[in-house]
Amino acid sequence: MSFYYILMLASMVILGGSAVYALYWAATRGQFSRMEQGAKVIFDQGEPVGKVTDTFPGLDMEKEQKRRAEKGKKTLKRKV
Repeated sequence: MSFYYILMLASMVILGGSAVYALYWAATRGQFSRMEQGAKVIFDQGEPVGKVTDTFPGLDMEKEQKRRAEKGKKTLKRKV
């Protein structure tokens, strides 16, 4: 039975060490240097940053955004 505990402990140490090494490797290779730029790579002229162009079938996103904005204003008014 103690063999399994030792095996589990060794597995966790190896897995944890691998995770720490992977983070160290990524940091030294510059993987985290341009995170903001990487987040905006998926946007282009057809889909600018901050504008919703995707919709769910049967849902008008402009109306939904207006409804959510109005709902947010109403809840703010009640709290004040």
